[in-house]
Amino acid sequence: MKSQIRVMLVDDHMHIHKAVAMVLETADDIVLAAQCGNGKEALLLCAQQQFDVILMDVLMPVMDGIEATARVHQLYPQIKILVLSAFQDDESVHAMLANGASGYVLKTSLAQDLINAIRSTDSGSTVLSAEVTRVLLNSPATPVVQDFKLTQREMEILKCMAEGLNNGEIAARLIISQSTVKFHIANLLTKMGVETRPEAIVLAAKNNLV
Repeated sequence: MKSQIRVMLVDDHMHIHKAVAMVLETADDIVLAAQCGNGKEALLLCAQQQFDVILMDVLMPVMDGIEATARVHQLYPQIKILVLSAFQDDESVHAMLANGASGYVLKTSLAQDLINAIRSTDSGSTVLSAEVTRVLLNSPATPVVQDFKLTQREMEILKCMAEGLNNGEIAARLIISQSTVKFHIANLLTKMGVETRPEAIVLAAKNNLV
């Protein structure tokens, strides 16, 4: 079992770097292993070092967070990406999650909430700020009542995902293997027409499934 969660911060504001560093110094199980100011620098660092979680801003020069998230997710799928941004429009929220981000929290969470968010993201859970969830729920992108023809087991797993449980926790609760959990999640994502867990959770909430 790894001793520390290795984190990289990608943000073009120096005061955010200082604030995040101060917060993470208080967590023995998290180390801020690298910091940079744009997506291009983040990709170079990913090629040189190993990271568990990337804290990714959205609006940055040279390469923004949306493109960087897509590239990191494609090249280094084992790295979890947690968006840490000022409140953005719903298009940015959707784009970051669709491109592979595991969660989306606001910069106003630069306190104990950030530490917990990093731990949850590293363990495979989906972390969304309440404000971000409201944006997604209020989005008119999809009709409000759909029948995805999910099986009873898929519904059980979807509800566990909505609670923020990771695959291991879902497996333990339902007394099934983690490989079975992964199989059902892949099926329900396909049936719901989404690519990521956050999208599935939000779509399920919009359709009153969870």
